[in-house]
Amino acid sequence: MLPPTPEQQRIVESGARALVVEAGAGAAKTTTLGLYAGARPRARILYLAFSKAIQLEAAGRMPANVSCRTTHSIAWRKAIELFGDEASQRVGKTYTSSVARAFRCGPLLASGALQAIQNWCGSLDEQIGPSHVPVEIAERLADPGGVVELARTVWARMQRRDGGELKLPHDGYLKLFQMDGPRLRGCDLVAVDEAQDLNMCTYDIVGRQGGGVVLVGDSAQQIFAFRGSANALRIHAADERLQLTRSFRFGEGIAHMANALLEHFKPDSDLRLVGGGPVATRLAVDTRRAFAVLARTNAVVFEEAISFLPTNRRYHFVGGTEAYRMEKLLDAYYLWTGDGGLIRDPYLRSFGTFESLQQLAGDAADAELRHLVRVVEEYGARVPTLVDQIKSRHVALDKSAWPDFDGIFFSTAHKSKGLEFDQVWLADDFMRFFEEGRELSVDDVEQADVNLLYVALTRARHAVRLCQSFEDWLVHRNLRPR
Repeated sequence: MLPPTPEQQRIVESGARALVVEAGAGAAKTTTLGLYAGARPRARILYLAFSKAIQLEAAGRMPANVSCRTTHSIAWRKAIELFGDEASQRVGKTYTSSVARAFRCGPLLASGALQAIQNWCGSLDEQIGPSHVPVEIAERLADPGGVVELARTVWARMQRRDGGELKLPHDGYLKLFQMDGPRLRGCDLVAVDEAQDLNMCTYDIVGRQGGGVVLVGDSAQQIFAFRGSANALRIHAADERLQLTRSFRFGEGIAHMANALLEHFKPDSDLRLVGGGPVATRLAVDTRRAFAVLARTNAVVFEEAISFLPTNRRYHFVGGTEAYRMEKLLDAYYLWTGDGGLIRDPYLRSFGTFESLQQLAGDAADAELRHLVRVVEEYGARVPTLVDQIKSRHVALDKSAWPDFDGIFFSTAHKSKGLEFDQVWLADDFMRFFEEGRELSVDDVEQADVNLLYVALTRARHAVRLCQSFEDWLVHRNLRPR
């Protein structure tokens, strides 16, 4: 094991009760937390991770005084309190069709109610209100207030043992746990990973604990704000703020490009990466070897998969093909053919005609809608066949088998969070740097788009194919690595 860097040593030696660590991509934050915990063998430390995969990985690397849990597992006792031995059957996903059947309402109203419940669960609000209803759904309903009323009724049914198909979402028992104002017993300190993407509900649980708190994350990797996440790294009242800037994942080339992106479009960020990886960066992908295609949207993942069909390579979709909502492409296709009865997505079904979808996609800033329309316009009657061909190429793999895979990985940037690949091919649907010949400024771009490109770029270890607009901007600014 390498000796700690000076940055890591400062974190290990910190005596702050409220410590915030900004850790750049690939900067060994889990290793650093392990060193921090190892230096405090008598402290009972609770390590919280959002996902099961991160929690399991950390559990294999942390010293014995650390208990690694997911944020939902600490609240599971609330589900037991509600449902007893039936908790595992009463918690899970509730489908739009189940709500529509139970309350004899339209699918769009039912979908809006479920989304309002989801948004409320991540908030600190005491009850579901109009602010939790997605704007795009409210705009397509004559009476958006009906969504709130239905959402409150559905929420009440979800908490009953006789709720039937209306199951309590996992974020539901977490919200109920937070509303109880809990104190976590048996720990002296709470360490939170990926703290930039905590929702307010989880942050409130962490913040009310009486012991020490260590929040670790990367503000530039906040990519789930659309789900109501808050950057706890910025809002937490820290006694000390430290950084991890040396990336062990990639070399100076990728670090240089990531820093250029941060310097120009995130002026409030003072984090600058140092490339400490052992291999020099190549700005080209060897397509004869395994590589990962990362895109901003599900629709462009589909388009990229089509473009590589002639290579006859095996595919692996990170999270499985069902995670890429290819059924949405089929729904847009059925809207185009007039087969409305085959459309499963209530939002797409609400358009009635493909022309209505085209019109809204043209007017709105919704990239996903625009790409759905574009795919159907370009491929037309071929869409169902292409979906089948792409699914047939997919190989299910455990992550442990990834190093031996010789095909093409496909993922959205969101799903790639926390992952790394030797080679990354960035699709061309990320943020724009120019518009009508004019270079865009920080005021012209969405911070979420900057963050998403930063995440996608920094998944690469050795080689990256840049998206065209980013490469053009780097050349324009004379910042492209040579």
